[in-house]
Amino acid sequence: MTLRNKVFGLPQVIGNTLSPMNSAYRYAVQIEIYGSTCLQPFNLYDSIKVTMKQNVYDYSFEMRRTRKRNITFGLVLALSVILFLTLLLNLVLFPVLVRSSSMDPDIPKNGAVFITPLVRTPGRGDVVYLSSLDGEKIPAPKAFVNRIVEFFTLQQYYPFGHTNRISGKPMLRRVVGLPGDQIYMKDYVIYVKPRGQSQFLTEFELSDKDYDLKIYSVPAEWDGLVSSGNMDTITLGKDEYFVLADNRIEASDSRLWGPVQHSVIKGKALLQYFPFNKIRLF
Repeated sequence: MTLRNKVFGLPQVIGNTLSPMNSAYRYAVQIEIYGSTCLQPFNLYDSIKVTMKQNVYDYSFEMRRTRKRNITFGLVLALSVILFLTLLLNLVLFPVLVRSSSMDPDIPKNGAVFITPLVRTPGRGDVVYLSSLDGEKIPAPKAFVNRIVEFFTLQQYYPFGHTNRISGKPMLRRVVGLPGDQIYMKDYVIYVKPRGQSQFLTEFELSDKDYDLKIYSVPAEWDGLVSSGNMDTITLGKDEYFVLADNRIEASDSRLWGPVQHSVIKGKALLQYFPFNKIRLF
C-alpha cells in the first residue's frame, strides 16, 4: 500500500484572525491508495492544537539538556544555602529568645539576641549563654514535690535535690566574677577583689560594659535568703565564673547554684536585635 497526502488550498483570513470554526480552514486531503483518490476534510486548527499539546522537550535535545542543567543548578544552590545557614547558626551565630524577665531592664522579656559560640572565654560584664547546669532528670512525681516545697520555702529547699538548677533550659546571665576573684554582695551590688589586688571595687568600676540592674528594697525578714541582696565573701577557683541576672530580685543565678564552670558557657551575646528600640551591640 502506498499512501501520499497532499494538502491544497489556502485559508482565508477574515478580520486578521484565524477561526477554527471558519470553513475556510477545512482542507481537502488527497489520499491516493492504489491509484484511487478520495477527498477527506481536514481541520488545520485541530492539527496544530494536537501538535502543541505534545511536549516540546520531546523534540529538542538542547532544551532537555538546558532544563536538566537548570534543575541541577537549583538543587545545588538550595543545598548550598541550607548548608551555609546550618554552619552559620551552629558555628558562628545563632538567635536566642529571652522568655523571662531575668535580664530586665537591658534585655526585656521576649527580647532577642544573637549569640556567637566562637567566644567562650568571657570578660567582666559580658552576657553569656549558659547550658543546663544539671543534666540529671528527676522523675515527674519527685519533681512535682520539689516544685511545691521550693514554692513555700522561697527556693531554699529541695527534698529531692535540684531537678535541674536552671529549669533544664539554657539561659543568659552576666559575668561578674572571674577565676581567682574574691567577691561579696551588698545591697545587690557585687564587690570584687581581683587576684593579685589588695582592695575591693564594685562590679561597675571593674567592667568596661555599661548595664543597669533591677533592684528594690526587700523586707528585713528576707535577710539571709538568696534574694536578700547580701552575700558573704567567696573565692572563685580555677575555671569558675560567678554569673548573675540583671534582675536581681526575681531570677536565679550563681547566688542559688554557685559558680559555673567554663564548660557551661556556650557563647557570648553579640547583638540585641529585638525590641527594635533596644538594638545594640554588647
